[in-house]
Amino acid sequence: MPAWAYHRPMRTVVGGVAASILFCTLAAAGTGNTVATDNVKARLVSEVASIAPGAAFTVALEFDIREGWHTYWRNPGDSGQATRLKWTLPAGFKASEIQWTAPHRFDVPPLVNYGYARHAMHLVQLNAPQDLKPGSIVALAATANWLVCSDICIPESGDLKLTLPVGNGAKDPAAAALFAAAHAELPQPALGTVSAELRAQELVLSLNRDWGAALTQTDSLSFFPFAEGGIEYAAAQRMSRVDGAVQLSMKLGYAPPKNGPIEGVLVLKQGSGAQELNVPVTISAPLSVSTGLATVPSPRFAKGAAPPAQSFLSLLLLAVAGGLILNLMPCVFPVLSIKAIGLVEQAKKSPGAVRVKGLVFALGVIASMLTLAAVLLALRAAGQQIGWGFQLQSPLFVTLMAYLLLAVGLNLSGVFEFGGSLAGVGDSLTQGSGLRASFFTGVLTTLVATPCTAPFMAAAVGAALTQSTGLALAIFTALGVGLSLPYLLLSFAPVLRRALPKPGAWMDTLKQVFAFPMYASAAWLLWVLAQQTSPGGLAAALAGLILIALAAWSFQKSRACLGRARFAALATALLSLGLALFLPTQMDAAAGAAAGAAAQSGRQTADEWQRYDAAALAQLVASGQPVLVNFTASWCLTCLVNERNAFSDASVQDTFKRKGVTLMKGDWTNREPQITKALAEFGRAGVPLYVVYNASPGAHDPLVLPQLLSAKLVRDSFAQLPDR
Repeated sequence: MPAWAYHRPMRTVVGGVAASILFCTLAAAGTGNTVATDNVKARLVSEVASIAPGAAFTVALEFDIREGWHTYWRNPGDSGQATRLKWTLPAGFKASEIQWTAPHRFDVPPLVNYGYARHAMHLVQLNAPQDLKPGSIVALAATANWLVCSDICIPESGDLKLTLPVGNGAKDPAAAALFAAAHAELPQPALGTVSAELRAQELVLSLNRDWGAALTQTDSLSFFPFAEGGIEYAAAQRMSRVDGAVQLSMKLGYAPPKNGPIEGVLVLKQGSGAQELNVPVTISAPLSVSTGLATVPSPRFAKGAAPPAQSFLSLLLLAVAGGLILNLMPCVFPVLSIKAIGLVEQAKKSPGAVRVKGLVFALGVIASMLTLAAVLLALRAAGQQIGWGFQLQSPLFVTLMAYLLLAVGLNLSGVFEFGGSLAGVGDSLTQGSGLRASFFTGVLTTLVATPCTAPFMAAAVGAALTQSTGLALAIFTALGVGLSLPYLLLSFAPVLRRALPKPGAWMDTLKQVFAFPMYASAAWLLWVLAQQTSPGGLAAALAGLILIALAAWSFQKSRACLGRARFAALATALLSLGLALFLPTQMDAAAGAAAGAAAQSGRQTADEWQRYDAAALAQLVASGQPVLVNFTASWCLTCLVNERNAFSDASVQDTFKRKGVTLMKGDWTNREPQITKALAEFGRAGVPLYVVYNASPGAHDPLVLPQLLSAKLVRDSFAQLPDR
C-alpha cells in the first residue's frame, strides 16, 4: 500500500475519537466562550495549552452544527456563503487566512453546494511575538460570520474569545484528537503533476504517469475549485483512463478559466471510500476561451438560499405546511372560523353529515387548487412568463375578487342571507344545498388565499413548476390538503370540536365582527387595482361595488315583499348585479398599464427604489456595488408586511445610506416577463423574493434573504460592508 493510502484509516480512527469528545472539553485549550444559536454552537479552541514566545500555533473555529443543517466551504458552490473570521489580536500577533479542510458535496438537484454538516474545524495559524512574558495571559478575540442553511438560510455571527497563558507552547492533550482529525482533512502533498486543457465546453484535468501506482488504485476522483463559476457544479465529473493517465472532465461554468492558474482540491478515493487523499492543485497551463459565456453570476439559486431537500416526499410536506399557514390569512380565517364553530351544533344533529361536509369542503379546495395549477402549467407550457398569483395580475380578476369579498362581508353583516340558522352560517356563503355550499366555500377559500405565499410554500411551488405535470399536480394537491386540513380534522375529530366554544347568540356578534376583515380585504384589492389600472377603471370598479351592495339589499328586500314589489326588488338586484359584472370588462387596459407604470415610477422616486432592470443589475454587480433587489407585488400581503416592518425601519434606512446600497424593486403587480424570468432563475414561482448582491467584500454571488424579514436580519446582511 502506498504511503498516501494511510491517510484515510488514520482519519477514520481519529475522527471517531474526535466525535466522542466534541464540545465536552470546553476548557481543553485555554478558556473561551461558546456562542450558541438555534442551529450552530461555535467556539475558538487551541491546539496548544500555552503560547511559546515567537512561535506559531494553531487555533480553530469549531462548529457543532444542528442535524439537517450545513455551513459552507471557501467556494460554496451554486449557493451559500463562506464562513469569515475577523480577528482582534494583541500587538505583535498575526493571523493567517483560514486553512480549509476538505468540503463535502451536497447534491440538491439541480444544484450542488460545498460545505460542512454536523461538525467543522476552520484552522488558523497564529504567530506570537518574541517579547511575550512567561506566565502572562494572552486574550484572543474574533468575530465570526457564517451562513447556516436547511430549507431556509440564516446569516449568523458571534463574538468569540480565547485566553491562553504564555509558556513552553506544549500541545494540549485534550485537544489532540480533535486537531489530528482536522489536520488529516487538510490537502496533502500531490504525488505527481496535473495538467489542464479546454475541450469544447469542458475543462479536463489529467493526473500524469508520475503519480505511479496511485493511478491504478484510484476508484473515483472529484475536483473542488477555489474560484467560483469556473465549472458547472451540478454537472457530472467523469473520470477516464487514457494512455496511462487518469483524466477528469467537467462542464465549464459561467466564468470559465482563461489563463492559469487553476486552483483547487482533488479528492481521490479507493475502494468505495476506504482510502482518500486531498491534493492541492495549482495548474499554470495556458488556457483560452473563445466562447461568449456570461461573466456576471446568475445562479438559479442565490447565495444564502440553499434550496430545500428535493426529495418528492419533502416537497409534499413543504406544500402541506404552506397550505396550513394559509389558513391564518385575514381573508380565510374569518370564513373558516365561523364555519368551524357552526360544526359544533351541526354535529349534535348529524355527526355523519358533518364528516361528509368536511370531505366535500376539502374536495372544493383541492379541485379549485388543481384547476388553478392546471391553468398555470398550461400557460407556462405555451410560453407565457407567469407564476404563482398570476390571476391577481389581471385587473378584471382583482375587481371580481373585491366584489366577492364585499358580498361575503355584507352576508356576514346580515344585509342579506340565504339561510337563517346559526348552524348554517358557513353554508350561507353560497346558495343551495349544504353539500353544494360546502364545496363552493372550499372554492372561495382557495381564491382568497392565492395572493399569499406562505413560508415553506414558495419552495414547494417553485419546485413544482420544474417537475413533470403529474408530479406538479401532486404538489398542488398537497397544498390543497394543507389548506383544508384544519376544517377536515374538526369534521372528523369530536375531541377537537369540544375544544371550540358552544354556539349561541354571541355568534351573531362574532359573525358581524368578522365582516370587517372582508371589507378591509376588498379595500386592499381596490388599492391593488389602483396600481394596475387607469382612474376610469378604478371608478368603474367603485361603481360596481355600489351596485353589488344595491343588489344584495334588493335581494334581501324581495324576501319580505309580495307580488309586483317582490318582482321589482328582484329585477333591481339582477340588473345591479349584471351592471356590476359588466363594468370591469370596460376597463381601458392600455391606459391602465400606463397609469400603473406612472404610479410605479412615482413610488420609486419617493422611496429611492429603482425599477428592476437585469442589464443595469449586471453592471452594478460587476462594479462591486452592493444591491438589494426586492421582488414584490401590491397584492402580496407578506411583501407589504416586510416593507412596513423591515425596509421602513429607521435603522435599516440608515444602514442602506451608510453602506451605499443601491435599492432595486421588481414590481410584479402587473405581469412582467423579465421579473417572472428572474424569479425562475432563483427557483421561485412567486413573490416575495429578496436578493442581496455584493453583501461583503469579495462576495460576488447573491445572497437570498428569507421570506419573512426583520430589521435585524436586513441590517446583518450588510454587516460586513464598510461604511461609505
